[in-house]
Amino acid sequence: MIHYLEHSAIDKKKWDRCIESSANGMIYASSWYLDLVSPGWSALVEHDYRSVFPLTRRKKFGFHYLCQPPFTQQLGLFGNEHSGNEEHILQFCGTIPAKYKLIEINLNTQNRFHPHVDNFTVHPRRTFILPLEKSYDELRKQYHENLERNIRKAEKNGLLVDSTVDVVEIIDLFKTNKGKEVKTLGEKEYGLYKRLIAKAKELNLVEIPGIRNAGGKLIAGAVFLKSFHEYIFHFSATGSEARETAAMPFLIDSVIRKHSGEKTNLDFEGSMDPDLARFYQGFGSKEVLYLQLHKNTLPALLRRFKS
Repeated sequence: MIHYLEHSAIDKKKWDRCIESSANGMIYASSWYLDLVSPGWSALVEHDYRSVFPLTRRKKFGFHYLCQPPFTQQLGLFGNEHSGNEEHILQFCGTIPAKYKLIEINLNTQNRFHPHVDNFTVHPRRTFILPLEKSYDELRKQYHENLERNIRKAEKNGLLVDSTVDVVEIIDLFKTNKGKEVKTLGEKEYGLYKRLIAKAKELNLVEIPGIRNAGGKLIAGAVFLKSFHEYIFHFSATGSEARETAAMPFLIDSVIRKHSGEKTNLDFEGSMDPDLARFYQGFGSKEVLYLQLHKNTLPALLRRFKS
């Protein structure tokens, strides 16, 4: 039987054991991660935490709603062998309390859900996955020709990999470059990200490599979260020199080299941008779909603004 639990009733030790033992377990669903990105989150729980479904909730203008938290690509159903079963997922979705008048959440790549069921609509999203268990030489053979040229260019430019970059440096580099165009990220979100990565660092669940030019200036950097079955390319930043020196391809190649031969994946965390998709595929990664779930039962007037 599936039960709805308010935040105070969730047994986080049992919750985390479920996530850790799930074939589709992800760092995003760990209780410490949810506590930071969605304080007060509630949940659907089945059979004493055999299967779980986080509900990342908010309230605005008196209405309760579910939304995808910042810095959290996927959530959905986690747990036993039926976590990818459409009927099982429908049971969970049908148990979401009616008080949540708007639902805009992402399932995970193992969850399947038929579109247009019970007033839900589903939109496919994509990520790109590269298995790392082969040797580096074998993985390198999968690189596209243009990517190979860029990596050779980086090597000639004398770029250096720095594995001890602070996340503040990455954020500052982002804010002064690409961040100027990203209206959804402000000081509140940057502050949250610093806290998130500080906790991940405390738990030894993050790597933050950067690329410095010959003068020691940081020109590119990235944050890789260590999830249960993969490394997630979680956040990145580049400066003005990065494109002409091919710093980001060089950085990602260094991570692939470091973790080649491990029974894990590199998750590029996807993009609907065709150019980024081609860049990720250049490393030999494959497209994997996950689903964005939407349901709107707001009053008619408000529904028009959110449709």
